[in-house]
Amino acid sequence: MEAGLSLAQVAGEDVSRTFIHFVEQGRSRPSQSVLALIARRTGKPVSYFLDTTAQEGRGSGLPDELMRIAGSVRRFAASRRLSAAEREAMKLVETALQHGSRVARAVEKSAGA
Repeated sequence: MEAGLSLAQVAGEDVSRTFIHFVEQGRSRPSQSVLALIARRTGKPVSYFLDTTAQEGRGSGLPDELMRIAGSVRRFAASRRLSAAEREAMKLVETALQHGSRVARAVEKSAGA
């Protein structure tokens, strides 16, 4: 959605729209070649689609979990036909989760100092 493309445009003739939808929802994982295809079509680097915190062995703390949920909220809202008020409400939820993550990270740092 951020790239201004439909599921059909991202999928092309290479994969199904349903598969792309499942990838967006976190219900399916693309192969490296499909991930490269998605990245190419959306104009984003492959790294944009990877959860680097999980790869680094982190991501189990509250700040990371809140950011992960904020991303889920964004993807949820992007995959639905929402009214302007609903879109705004979902953006507020996403922003609140992001701020909560920052606060939790600051608390962790001050507790560890």
